[in-house]
Amino acid sequence: MKAIMYVAHGSRLPEKNREFRHFVEQIMQKRPESCQKIAFLEKEDETMAIVGESIIAAGAKEITVVPMLLFPAMHATKDIPDQVAQLKKQHPDVVFRIADTFGAEQEVAAVAAAKIKATRPDQDAAILVIAHGSASYAEPRTQMQTVTALIATQLQLPVALGMLHGEPNYRTIATELAAKHENIHWMPYFLFQGQLVDKIRAGITEISGTQWHETDSLDLDTAMITAVLRKITEVTP
Repeated sequence: MKAIMYVAHGSRLPEKNREFRHFVEQIMQKRPESCQKIAFLEKEDETMAIVGESIIAAGAKEITVVPMLLFPAMHATKDIPDQVAQLKKQHPDVVFRIADTFGAEQEVAAVAAAKIKATRPDQDAAILVIAHGSASYAEPRTQMQTVTALIATQLQLPVALGMLHGEPNYRTIATELAAKHENIHWMPYFLFQGQLVDKIRAGITEISGTQWHETDSLDLDTAMITAVLRKITEVTP
């Protein structure tokens, strides 16, 4: 039997986890596997180990692990593969496949562009897209550079990139833009509004000299489902 385990970061806020479940359930409906479950990296009663064991107990011999993450930083590059390795050690007869993250897919960039466009930036405004980033991994920045190029093409406006962690630091970029522009539209490139977006907002509001216009986050937009499905298909025979 083939199965899928979707792995999310998890939130301290129960309503955010409910929203995430609803998003993943819509993906599940478009896949043929009879056994599909969600695991959380930050939820003790639904860890990868617990959920993985339940999937195997149900009879799965092939499991596709789908990181519900935007970019390949610590969780996707180390934490999830380490957990899969532990499951593989306990169940050497089970085949595991890990899908790629989906944040650099064109559908996700299109959602971001639509969120920015909804705030009606004029030709003189600056656009700043802020992502989580990583101080240890270069790939998130490389992929976000591709994303901002896609967004710029769709908006026909220049788009600057800032990171919460790693370079380019969002506060540095925001300060530079504030010295040149009266209006700046900034977009949190996160799956949903949460504590990290709140942290960025607090940092942004400390920078004076310009009008800041915040867009919605990606907000678990259903237009991203196609991107996740593509990543599953790429690794699932």
